[in-house]
Amino acid sequence: MFETADEIMRRRGLMAYDRHALSWRWGDFQPVLSVYDIKGKDVIDVASPFFPGEVLDITISEARRCVGSFSGGAYNPCMLRQIVSGQHDQCPQCASTWIPVQNCVFEPECDGSQCVAKGFEGKGGSICAKEHHVYAAFYGDLIKVGMTLSSRFMERAVEQGADAVAKLGTYPNRMEARKAENVLSKALWATQWVRKTTFVKVQAKKVDREAYQELLDRLLEPLAGGMADPGPVQLLDRYPLSPPDYARTTFAQVPGRHRGEVLGCKGKWLFYRLRDGSARMLDMSSVPSHYVTLDQGNHNKE
Repeated sequence: MFETADEIMRRRGLMAYDRHALSWRWGDFQPVLSVYDIKGKDVIDVASPFFPGEVLDITISEARRCVGSFSGGAYNPCMLRQIVSGQHDQCPQCASTWIPVQNCVFEPECDGSQCVAKGFEGKGGSICAKEHHVYAAFYGDLIKVGMTLSSRFMERAVEQGADAVAKLGTYPNRMEARKAENVLSKALWATQWVRKTTFVKVQAKKVDREAYQELLDRLLEPLAGGMADPGPVQLLDRYPLSPPDYARTTFAQVPGRHRGEVLGCKGKWLFYRLRDGSARMLDMSSVPSHYVTLDQGNHNKE
C-alpha cells in the first residue's frame, strides 16, 4: 500500500502528534472521542467525524502513554508520562484516583471496606463499595453476562454494542456483583466475553424484544427466588450505523492512518468504507492512550 511522507514519518515516530486520546464513550447513542490538545493544554470532545457519511482521516501512534486522571472535574496529565500496555490505559498511580488495585477492575479482592493497598487501607476505591448491576447483553442470538456500576447500566450496554440489555440483579458492591456474574453466566449458558469475529457473525441475526424476553424468562426460571431480580429487556436500536457488507469487512490495526467514508459506530467499533467499496472495523476502545492527529481536510490528498 502506498504511504505518503507524513504517514511514514508518523509511523516511525518522527512526526509530532497534536493530541492524546483519553477516552471513547457514548452519550446516549452519540459516540465521542475525548482528546487532550497538547498545544492548547485542554480536553476536547470530538464527535463529528464518527457519524455516517462523514469523512474519516485519523492517524494513530504506535506509542501508548498513560491517559492521566480527572480530579474534581479537572484533567491532570500523567506526571511521569508512563508507558502503558494490555487492557489498562492508566498507570497504577493515575488509576489510584478511583481504584487502588487495577486488577480489581476485573477480579475485586474485597467489598471496599478491607482494602490493604497503601493509602487506601480499610476504605477501597471510589467504585469498590458502590451498587452494581449484573446484566444480560444480547448480540443477535448470543447472550453475554457482565457487571457494571448501577449508574452506568445503560451507558455500559451501549458502549458494548449490544442489541438489547436486561438487568439480572443489583448487588451492594463490586465483589458481590462479580460473584453473581460468575453464577448467572453459568446458569444462562452465557459468555462473559464476545470475540470480535463473533460480534461480526451475529450482526445478521436480529431478534425482536419479545423473543429476547421469552428466552431470558425461560433461562432464568430455575433461579426463581434466587440471586436474580431481573428487569425487562430493553432494545438498543439507535446506533448511528449504516451496516456494511460484512462479507467485505476486515479488522483494522489500531496504529496507522485510517481514511475513508464513515459508515457509523456500534459499541467500540467504528466502521468506514475504503475506495474499493470494502469496509474496515476500527476498535475505538483501544485508541485511548495512543497519540492521534485528525486530518479530515487532507482526505483527498495523495
